[in-house]
Amino acid sequence: MLRFACPFCHFQNSVPESDAGGRITCPACSATVAVPATRFDNGCIIGDFIIQGKIGAGSGGTVYLAQQISLEREVALKVLSQKSMTEKGVATFLNEARAAAKLSHANLVQAYAVGEDDGYSYMAMTYIKGETLKARLKREKRIPIDEALHIVQQIAEALYYAWNESRLIHRDVKPDNIMLTDDGIAKLTDLGLAMNQKDWSEDMDISGSPSYMSPEQFAGEPLDTRSDIYSLGVTLYQMITGALPFRAVSISTLARQHFNQKPEPPERLVPGLPAAVSSLIKKMMAKKPSKRYADMEELLEAIWRLRQITAPNRSFVPDVHTISIRRLNYGIQTEYMNTKRRQDRIRRKTAAAKRPPVLVRVMMVVLPLALIASVGLYLFSGILQKSREQAMFGNVDAFERLASNPEIPMERLNAEAQNLIASFAGGGSAAGSERISRYVLSHINYLLSKRTDTKVPAMGDATVSAETVSSLENDISLLNEEIANLKTKVVPRLKEEIESAEKEGEAYRLQLISAQQDLEKDKAEYNALARIRDEERAAADELRINALRQRLSQLVVTQRFSLARQMLTTEALRTPRIESWCDGMAVRIDFLDRVYACIQDSTTPIDKLTSEDVLKAYSAMYGDDGKPTETVLCAFETLRGDYAKAAELRPDDPEITATADAVAEELVAAARTLHTMGGKNLPAMFATTMARLPKTPQTTAAAGTIAVLFSGFPQKN
Repeated sequence: MLRFACPFCHFQNSVPESDAGGRITCPACSATVAVPATRFDNGCIIGDFIIQGKIGAGSGGTVYLAQQISLEREVALKVLSQKSMTEKGVATFLNEARAAAKLSHANLVQAYAVGEDDGYSYMAMTYIKGETLKARLKREKRIPIDEALHIVQQIAEALYYAWNESRLIHRDVKPDNIMLTDDGIAKLTDLGLAMNQKDWSEDMDISGSPSYMSPEQFAGEPLDTRSDIYSLGVTLYQMITGALPFRAVSISTLARQHFNQKPEPPERLVPGLPAAVSSLIKKMMAKKPSKRYADMEELLEAIWRLRQITAPNRSFVPDVHTISIRRLNYGIQTEYMNTKRRQDRIRRKTAAAKRPPVLVRVMMVVLPLALIASVGLYLFSGILQKSREQAMFGNVDAFERLASNPEIPMERLNAEAQNLIASFAGGGSAAGSERISRYVLSHINYLLSKRTDTKVPAMGDATVSAETVSSLENDISLLNEEIANLKTKVVPRLKEEIESAEKEGEAYRLQLISAQQDLEKDKAEYNALARIRDEERAAADELRINALRQRLSQLVVTQRFSLARQMLTTEALRTPRIESWCDGMAVRIDFLDRVYACIQDSTTPIDKLTSEDVLKAYSAMYGDDGKPTETVLCAFETLRGDYAKAAELRPDDPEITATADAVAEELVAAARTLHTMGGKNLPAMFATTMARLPKTPQTTAAAGTIAVLFSGFPQKN
């Protein structure tokens, strides 16, 4: 039946769905009214609610604006979509309703009612006049720094309340699930994935939005409130920079980025971003939970301290655990800052009025400059005079060298002396000073008089003056003393230094040889240790792969392919060395899932199906896809756990025998445990499983071990 309210008298009418889109006469007011064309048109009634309009829709359902009949209030009515009406979808829907109903907080969406009507599940929630943070970001790209911190502070308050009240982890914090009301309040929505910490288990599904999930959420590890801190940090990063920290085409690549890659520092994307804001984001998004804030309260304290610096007006920042129910009016804050700027301009004008007149300020600048110029001119003139004096003294030195040469005639010396005196007399004030004049004239006369006492020998005359002989003898004596000093002191000392240097060089050479030998020895030891390390890693990887084979064989036989894929993805992230093996096994799992899909609807049990049945069903579903018959039948036997037949069909596939060896090893471990616990008989399942394994050295040895433990496989009926 289709229920709707009369638009004139609000009487609740019920008509068959076949009358949808037609017209009827209202029994209460006798008015002719139009029947809604579909089940969710305006005026339709679902439970206690009259639909008034559509708000939005998603993959999980549609949200309508509705009027609650009994309490006459507006609500947001979420109706689960038909494709989500599965056991898992309904469970998630009810989980969201229960979680929202238990919690009452200004920054959380409150659930009013949940129910089912005409096969449709619905939930009534607080109606929020506003938009999602995602819509705001799509429109504005970025959020101002303090407003972004204000939003994060409110969401952190909601998460703090949910954690302290019910140990609840949201697991899906992102802009889509944050509503911004017209009053400026941020509300956290969609508690469908919220989980109580004590409900975590190893085999539960990994859920969340990959762009915002924490590394431990990807790995399927136990979670606490620090996982929500990571997701909130990604949201803050997006609000500040306008971009997500990690972007990738595939979920596995995105997971690797969350595990191993550092995001682009926000200060590079936003020039001028305060360092404290960047540090807050980086700590919230630390890879390891221990490196993040310990809990929401510590995060709230950090945000409050940071906003004391970044907020335009600190009086607008709410205290920790104080709910701000009024809009954060950035217009008021801007007016406050404008008032401060006007006050600063008035103070500057007042200071300018107290300055001295322009002429006085000019004199205060010009007089020091004039004084500096005078001092500079004085210093420059002194430097110029000194350079002139040095030039004149250079000429006197040149004349002195000329006078010391006995081959220069006296007439030439007299002429040079006259020229020197003449040039000196016309050299300016510096050259004509009385002090320098006396010195130059006295020195020239001395040089000339010294030459007049020396007898210049004639050409070819061997006689020299006694003074020249005495000078030469003195020079020879000095040379002899210097030669003796070189022989007795300098040369022996040099020899000793050379010998010492040769000894040190030999010692260094021996040390170098020893160091090279030690290096070769260390290199050999390192290579040996590296080989041992590689062997140990290979052995550890093989043990891990064997354990995975055992677990995968169980999941395949029970057709839990999704869980098998999740396990392979997690192991590839934990141990990158076996990533290629995990990728190959994921391809096998996909093909096994493909084969199982074509036989799962068969009424014949899987153990009773024949090869012809399987090939016929596979061909009917997929046609000729190029897969060999042996490959399809091998996958079918693997689904049944019959690795012996699978190995016969694909003898060149080593993974089949390796899996059989791993299963045999697991059976031996289980048999030992059963024997230790005092078991006398071996369950028939052991013999059945062993019979389905191919004959390999490992499976044969395993059968022998079990036979020893239980004396020839006695069966338990």
